[in-house]
Amino acid sequence: MPTTILTHNQTAWLNITNPTPEDIQEIAARFPNFHPLNLQDCLTELEIPKLNQNHNYVFLVVQLPIWDPADRISRPAEIDIFLSRGALITSHRNELKPLTNMFAQAQSDETYRAELMERGASPLLYQLLNALVGYCFPIVHHIGRNVRRIEETIFDKNTRYLLNEVAVVRRDTITVRRILRSQISVIEALIRGNWPFIQEELDPYWGDIGDHLSQLCSMLDEYAEVISGLSDTVDALASHRIDEVVRLLTIITVLTLPLMVLATLFSMNITMPFAEHPALFYLVIGFGAGLAAITMWLLRRRRWF
Repeated sequence: MPTTILTHNQTAWLNITNPTPEDIQEIAARFPNFHPLNLQDCLTELEIPKLNQNHNYVFLVVQLPIWDPADRISRPAEIDIFLSRGALITSHRNELKPLTNMFAQAQSDETYRAELMERGASPLLYQLLNALVGYCFPIVHHIGRNVRRIEETIFDKNTRYLLNEVAVVRRDTITVRRILRSQISVIEALIRGNWPFIQEELDPYWGDIGDHLSQLCSMLDEYAEVISGLSDTVDALASHRIDEVVRLLTIITVLTLPLMVLATLFSMNITMPFAEHPALFYLVIGFGAGLAAITMWLLRRRRWF
């Protein structure tokens, strides 16, 4: 898709969706001071989150989670950002709604565009990063709701369903936490940086974004700890229910064992004592039932059931 450019006063926002080599060549021609390796990173999927600094621009690789309903897991979506004096360049694959919506609204609404861009490119970067990090709170709250739902249904008898749900929520929690935690170093680099094209009064605002990321990671740490405890509880419940099934099968086997022994004994093709006695059948059945009753009494006395 061709590069779309928004301008207001002395500030320009260049937005590239689904970048191609031709798009990157156009950016290289417009900004010859951009390093070729940074430009090449825009064509590579899932680079490591980082901040590369230069004397007249910075290059950021930012990743944020997006929900994949098919696989029920959050996946990282990447944004490559160049920031220089008076210019912000964003390169992405149109996966993050806050960025797409912000650019579309700025494109159609001149008043909104003026609010975003009148103070310069670095405040525009803050507005963008703040919106992207704010977009993560509903994702983390969704994980929290899933954890609470498991807590409420943990004593249901559908153990297989619970085991699957715990595994899905645990995987999503770990994935989102890994994605967000790696962004903290990028924000910390912005706080530490001292570049003439980034306004110094933005330092508290970078810190505010860092606080939000830390808050999200703390929430995810808590959810991970809770889901780990729930997993142990579900495993214990599943083990207990398996023990109950094994115990029931054992009791049935023990109770039928005397009858099975007698049936096997009297089914042998040999002459048995008193084989012709008319009461033999009833004596064998009674003896077997008596043994089963005695066995049941012994098991009951030992509180097996």
